[in-house]
Amino acid sequence: MKNINSLYLVLFLLVATFSQLSSAKAISDSDVAQYMALSGIDSALKGIPAQMSAMNQQMQMTTKDPEQAQKVMDLLLNAWQLEDVKLVVSEHVKDNFSVAEMQKLLTWLNSDLARRIKMAEARASAPSFNQDFMSYMATLQTTPPTTARVKVIRNFVEVTNLVEHSLKIIMSVARGTIEGLMVANPGQGVNEEQIQTQMTQMEVMMRPALEQQMIMVSYFIYDQLTEQEIEQYTQFYQQPLGKKELTVMYNGIGQALNYWSTTAFENIASEFIE
Repeated sequence: MKNINSLYLVLFLLVATFSQLSSAKAISDSDVAQYMALSGIDSALKGIPAQMSAMNQQMQMTTKDPEQAQKVMDLLLNAWQLEDVKLVVSEHVKDNFSVAEMQKLLTWLNSDLARRIKMAEARASAPSFNQDFMSYMATLQTTPPTTARVKVIRNFVEVTNLVEHSLKIIMSVARGTIEGLMVANPGQGVNEEQIQTQMTQMEVMMRPALEQQMIMVSYFIYDQLTEQEIEQYTQFYQQPLGKKELTVMYNGIGQALNYWSTTAFENIASEFIE
């Protein structure tokens, strides 16, 4: 009888434990969808094909076989299925935030300040971004930012690790594009070590220019926000939940890129090797 009671106790504890673990991850699909829309993840994922196309335009000017390079790029672009990569990110979000954390994030993202900030950040995805940004840069030459503005913008870029996170995304897309071309051209004899060397050189060359670009773009995007509002926005990412959100968000996008590259390479191998 004692053994039976002990067994019931163990079963009860196991059920209670699994129930707690299950409820801790019970973030609804609607909350995740709202989070991805409000946080800007959806916009970031939608913008990846444009980055790939921009790289393709540069490669077309130097490649020995533009027709084959375009064919590879078409396969890469076709492998980027938005709903599939969104699912990868959403599952990562579900696995790494608790219900309580998600509710706090949604409360923050639905605040007036956060909504205005995210609307401002959406300017980076607008079709007229390049034209608007260049026009703003011309204005900035005659009316430079104040010392206070320079300070809060630089602090924001540093606190959010904006350069590092952006560089990782760019390098992931670049690696996927380069490796796709290598799969299509196995006879070139380029190995993983050479690709890594090329990627390292590219990263070293890009980092200073990207840092400058991120700072200048931040001036443009947050132009209508006050220094106090930018400081408040920065403070959120200095808190534990804000730091965690940055890590989860960019790691989720990284997983989506890995999923895309795996699918793309399979398609490229089927097209060029088999």
